[in-house]
Amino acid sequence: MLSKLEFDFILSDGRNNFDRLGHFMVGVFSYAIVEISLRKNWVNNRLIAWLFAVFALGFWAASYEIIEMVYAVLEGGESGAAFLGSQGDIWDAQKDMLLNIVGGCVFGLLALLNQQNWRD
Repeated sequence: MLSKLEFDFILSDGRNNFDRLGHFMVGVFSYAIVEISLRKNWVNNRLIAWLFAVFALGFWAASYEIIEMVYAVLEGGESGAAFLGSQGDIWDAQKDMLLNIVGGCVFGLLALLNQQNWRD
């Protein structure tokens, strides 16, 4: 499926970076979290709304990576490694979580910068 999609024309480091792009784009959800948190008055401080979005996204990203690792360990062998899709990178899960959080920071900040354009 998507693991066969090649992005070598963008980043030619011998690795399929579609996974990295996907993890960064998960950060789009922080935009919605910031907007909803402020619109519903769950928080009154913009910084707290941004931090809440980033921490929530980081929590779910880490939880997913842990569940994925547990499944791969239970499956074991080459099928477990293939499920992880780490492509030989021992830091793949950590990089995935980092990109989720960086994406959350970027899109959460965009939400705050765009707040004046929100419609009621």
